[in-house]
Amino acid sequence: MAKLLEKNGAEMASALVSIATQIKRFMDDPEFSAAFKDATRRGVLEGTTDVLAVYVDIVPILLGDKHLKDTIAILAAIEGKSARELLKMNGTELLADALQAWNEQVKPFFTRLGLSVGTKQ
Repeated sequence: MAKLLEKNGAEMASALVSIATQIKRFMDDPEFSAAFKDATRRGVLEGTTDVLAVYVDIVPILLGDKHLKDTIAILAAIEGKSARELLKMNGTELLADALQAWNEQVKPFFTRLGLSVGTKQ
């Protein structure tokens, strides 16, 4: 399976539709919204602050019981891997893959669309 930025139009449309429900769950979660806004305001998502801040602010929400399945489904669609494959990965590799997906797939995707990701508010 191709990564998000490698997909053709039909594949990208399918991937984006497949993760819409999971993204909506994050958007509807006040705890995630507050953490994301705070992390964005402090530059955490732009790589201008300590990686520990990402862990403290975002990782517990992304990988906690409430959103682990959502996170894995989104990461699978972005990275072109199956959820099962991701969950079998070494934990350190999974986190590294997630950060790499953010920097190399998600931010460039939205930037190419002229949208902002992680802008200061």
